[in-house]
Amino acid sequence: MKLFKYIRLAISYAILIFMVLFSVFPLYYIIMTSFSNAPNLISLDVSDLFPKHIYFTAYRELLTTNYYGGSFPLWIRNSLILASSTALISILLAMLTGYALSRLNIPAKKTLAAFIYIVTFFPYTATAVPLYLMFAKFHMLNYIGLIIAYTPGTSIFAAFLAKLAIDSIPPSYEEIAMVDGLSRFQVFLRIVMRLALPIVALTAILSFSGAYLDFALAYAFLLPHISDWTATIGLYYAAGLLNYASAPAYNLFAAGSVIMGIPLTALFIASQRMMTRAYSTLAGVK
Repeated sequence: MKLFKYIRLAISYAILIFMVLFSVFPLYYIIMTSFSNAPNLISLDVSDLFPKHIYFTAYRELLTTNYYGGSFPLWIRNSLILASSTALISILLAMLTGYALSRLNIPAKKTLAAFIYIVTFFPYTATAVPLYLMFAKFHMLNYIGLIIAYTPGTSIFAAFLAKLAIDSIPPSYEEIAMVDGLSRFQVFLRIVMRLALPIVALTAILSFSGAYLDFALAYAFLLPHISDWTATIGLYYAAGLLNYASAPAYNLFAAGSVIMGIPLTALFIASQRMMTRAYSTLAGVK
């Protein structure tokens, strides 16, 4: 019996170790490639995975070189502004829509909720061409148009989750707060938003990462204006992925990926803390 227990434990640990290696190796490979002096995949060797020397050539070139009249730090800033704006608007729209569907007596509320749920099944890429044609007609192929195009993709899905989360919050909390003199909007900001922080954090992660990492729609909207490029477009050109006559600089591409990953990692850590505090607050409510 003990032998069977040890065998089962050994198999479990072996599967866990394999999954960890399977998950961590791509990240490790990208980081090591970014510190490599080999410009392309053909030049990379197995020994580069365990380098004796670390080179910052790719980072130095990426952060100091002027590409087509723009620079990678400028494109990173553009991506952060675009993604942050999209995240803030998506959170506000999703929470307000979810609150209205959960608490307010509006006509055809159940039908509207079902429609929102069905819309979440449509792939985002299917709307890329119609969005481009529509915004081109209104001469809005710029940041404002791009933010408007990004926002519904996440906020519709998050609104349905927000409704489910707000449904689980007892209405008595809001009623007591309104008896104490708070308006409905103040109740929404000070009570509902606080108790629904996990949904707020999830919406922030999804909307920010979606806009921050998008290439196709940003490429269609912003390509003629180099100074307005996002980091994904700039990195695509800076690493030479467009030039089929020469091998792409994958160490440059890997360095850009590592730099772009820093804001996402910071957002994930901050969101994780938000969710932890929210669950602690919910656990303390009696």
